[in-house]
Amino acid sequence: MSFEALLGSATRTASGNALVVRNVSSVVAATFLLAVTDAQAAGADTLDLYLQSSLDGGTTWDDFVHFTQVLGNAVEPIKHIATWTALSGLPESEMHVPADKTLAAGVLQGLVGNDWRVAWVIVGGTASFTFSLSGRLLRHQGRS
Repeated sequence: MSFEALLGSATRTASGNALVVRNVSSVVAATFLLAVTDAQAAGADTLDLYLQSSLDGGTTWDDFVHFTQVLGNAVEPIKHIATWTALSGLPESEMHVPADKTLAAGVLQGLVGNDWRVAWVIVGGTASFTFSLSGRLLRHQGRS
């Protein structure tokens, strides 16, 4: 179980996404760290960062983590931590349509799809955010 960079630190000025992990069927829990080191934007500018999973090889994406929104006039550095587990013992989620960058801030516990990506939404005319995402993935022993 190692701490690994899932999305390298870079300055981003527009919304986007990046595939971070494929075939994560052996992952049973994870801790994610969003680190924002620069928020050169107006107060109304925002950054929303999501972790998403896919059950169908990347055609449909569904949010399972939405970090707390970062405002453009935030004091850096900003760090947010999210902890997810597949086997939490928490009640199952209700049936839902895929949430593609629409999950309210928080973590949806339980089973997720096999491919994971990070997606971010940047809103604002002058928005510029420098951020990275790291994670520690706990894998079920005996699986790769």
